[in-house]
Amino acid sequence: MLNADRIQPVEACGHVRKCMGSPQSYASSFSYGKPTALQVATKALQELEAARQRDIAVHERNKAAIEINTAIHDRVVQLMEAIGMPRRYSLRDTSSRSARPRTVTLDAGYLTDLKRECRTDDGFDFATSSYEQMLRQYRAYEEQAKREDEQARRAEEQRKAAEVERRKADMVLAAVLLRYGLPIESTWSDVMDALRVRDQRLDLAVAMEQTRGDWSEGAYRVRDALDRFEIRCTEDKDIANDVLAGLTDFCDGRVFRDATWSYDRLYASVADQQLATDVRTAARHVND
Repeated sequence: MLNADRIQPVEACGHVRKCMGSPQSYASSFSYGKPTALQVATKALQELEAARQRDIAVHERNKAAIEINTAIHDRVVQLMEAIGMPRRYSLRDTSSRSARPRTVTLDAGYLTDLKRECRTDDGFDFATSSYEQMLRQYRAYEEQAKREDEQARRAEEQRKAAEVERRKADMVLAAVLLRYGLPIESTWSDVMDALRVRDQRLDLAVAMEQTRGDWSEGAYRVRDALDRFEIRCTEDKDIANDVLAGLTDFCDGRVFRDATWSYDRLYASVADQQLATDVRTAARHVND
């Protein structure tokens, strides 16, 4: 039971002000491992909210004491004013070295005593202002942390997807090596070189498709492949003439994509379509 005739102690609301000014600083509060930015942001917000709740609890406990102290403060001030006691007084500033020392005005002693001993403010308004300012800062950090976390999540998903694709490619490569009895250490480039020579149309198609992808050095690949191409039937003759026309009027690699005997048609004309598929698969991995 509080005594309404006596000054009551008032606890300061200072828990929020003890929170770290920078939310990133809470990274040091994790005892093991390196926390993510989002984990740090979550920790910072939890600490800030806990401090806020403690300040609210302190303010609630202080309400009765503040009410009593406010009443005592007002009674003392009213009494002093009633007897004519001035609220302020002036003194010559003895610390001044000026020829004409200035005068300083001070609060009356009873006012400074009341301010020191009869507290009517527990700092809750300032604590609230500090909380709101820090909350904005902490939440801004949380939003940034969420964006970073999402970026990291996507990067990890991409890494895993790339790993899966790499494993799939390894499995496909292994199957091709077994299918054609190629050395186990063979790369996709080795596979393409070994398989394209098994069919001259594949050899020519690969050269044409490679030139379509990069004609910065001209059409030497197609020219070399055409030199290796043997005329064995009328269709071979048509192929050779069509490709030769593309070489004669060569401007860029698209001519071999759009030719009558384009590389797509050459691939499709090969009798062994498994071989054609494997060559195109190898070429795709080499280009990647």
